[in-house]
Amino acid sequence: MDKRSRKYFQHDGSPPHSSSGVTNFLNYRFPGRLIGRCGPHHWPARSPDLSPLDYCVWGWMKELVYSVKVATRDALLGRILDAAEHFRTSELKHLNATRAVHNLETDCVAVGGGIFENQI
Repeated sequence: MDKRSRKYFQHDGSPPHSSSGVTNFLNYRFPGRLIGRCGPHHWPARSPDLSPLDYCVWGWMKELVYSVKVATRDALLGRILDAAEHFRTSELKHLNATRAVHNLETDCVAVGGGIFENQI
């Protein structure tokens, strides 16, 4: 099995991202591996706090990308790709993201699925 066939796609559930055309394409491109409103793996409504992309990965990548000011679009793209590769190959980043997910899930369950950000 190649790497591409093991990848999942997670989207934010925005209405334009859930149109039938987009949903059909994503289900075709990621059969059985779509996380969102219209996929086989449902993501809880209005739950960005449970998304490691929102609270972990993007923050880490932004630190790497914007640590040095870039002057061109190509330089920015290069820094984004370098940051993604750094994250992809960092076992420590994966371990930290996994721990963060478990901690947030525990907090969410402790308050019965309610608001828990003020307890973090």
